[in-house]
Amino acid sequence: MKLRLHGNSLRLRLNQADVAQFSKTGYVEESIEFGPGSSLCYILESSSEITSPKAIYQNGELRVQISCAALKDWVTTDRVGISGEQALANGKPLSILIEKDFKCVHADETDADAYPNPMELGARG
Repeated sequence: MKLRLHGNSLRLRLNQADVAQFSKTGYVEESIEFGPGSSLCYILESSSEITSPKAIYQNGELRVQISCAALKDWVTTDRVGISGEQALANGKPLSILIEKDFKCVHADETDADAYPNPMELGARG
């Protein structure tokens, strides 16, 4: 699972193995270490208590939640992403996007477990 932060938005991108695990358990976790005792853990989980995507940051942990219904729809269809906005106290929304990770068409970097890129398939067919 990849995490991208930009401005007041966050995006999680999951490859096929991540989506399979999320489908089975309703939970996927990754972390990045910055040094001894310093890390950021980011989690995607499903919850029966929410209706739209929600992000919570606390004690070095970023927890993104989506509804169980959204999880089921996303993993059992060709739907690419789930998006939503979370209202913040300062009046600005936090934009949240969870999406299937496609292979990069323009870079040499390869992720064998990424989803085939629709643009690449269109170029071949």
